[in-house]
Amino acid sequence: MLTLAITGFDADPDLITETLGFEPTSVGRKGKPSQSGKPRTFNGWWHDVEPERLINAGQHADAMTRMLARLHGRENRFARLRDVVGPEIVTIYGGLYVPADRQCGVSLEPDQMQLLAACGIGWGLDLFADR
Repeated sequence: MLTLAITGFDADPDLITETLGFEPTSVGRKGKPSQSGKPRTFNGWWHDVEPERLINAGQHADAMTRMLARLHGRENRFARLRDVVGPEIVTIYGGLYVPADRQCGVSLEPDQMQLLAACGIGWGLDLFADR
């Protein structure tokens, strides 16, 4: 999976959608039940470009290309988001599930890192040895 996550803000999550100009995959509202059934302690906004498990570097690269295409040209919108909404976290995260007996590497190109930095977006990837 590969997801843009914007969390830890007081504004209505619909303001994120308005500001960025594209729809989330899901939103969470403070006080409303989370997936566990417990009330959420924060607002959140998530946009998935790949909901399925990523199992190799090529899939990660393809998903990142789709994500970056979504972000391209929206640098000013992300600046406005930080000014108006002030989220605690703006990041892209995902999971890479690699067979334990295989080697796999992921990388970002300088222009990709430049776009993430211009939008103020972090990037993280959880690695799992799939047995």
